Amino acid sequence: MQYVLDFDEVIFNTSALKEKMDELGIPESERGLSVFSRIAEADPEFNFASLVFPGAQEFIEAHGPHISIVSSAFSIDPENNTNLEEQLAFQREKIRLAGMGEHIAPQNIHVVGAEKSEALHALQQQFGEKLVFVDDREKYVREASELGVRSVWMDRGQRGYLENQEGIPSMLAFPRVGSFKEFQELVSSWKEEQR
Repeated sequence: MQYVLDFDEVIFNTSALKEKMDELGIPESERGLSVFSRIAEADPEFNFASLVFPGAQEFIEAHGPHISIVSSAFSIDPENNTNLEEQLAFQREKIRLAGMGEHIAPQNIHVVGAEKSEALHALQQQFGEKLVFVDDREKYVREASELGVRSVWMDRGQRGYLENQEGIPSMLAFPRVGSFKEFQELVSSWKEEQR
């Protein structure tokens, strides 16, 4: 299998980074590259790799050649979406500081703007049915599924489901995991089914 992983809230605890920035008095609106040096100056002991979710590093080390990252530089906060080049640079640096380049080849790390479908389509052309995509955002899980890519929802909040605007549960059609341990168990169950 070829695993395509989102970065924020799948591999990396972005919520904890925002909390750290808040603790250091650095506003979230400061998304430029300078934010990383400000964090380092304010807390020289801080290590970005410490925000990699439990189990993610081990999974990546075990499957490195079979992993791609497709990460959006687009922020949920519209104020942060003013300069795409700065956003892309910010996201690439965050991925680098988290140590992902040590186990994932540079050509397998794709940082995009707001849309992931083009990168997913290219990976689908390369790997076919062997592709498995994991993301925490409903929009991207659905887009990947519409492309015919096996898609898994990473539900870090253990909500179990999301509700659409009408209050109807959504995401029930997708496999849901809350950790890399659960994701590994899901993958193992797929392998058992194929035997």
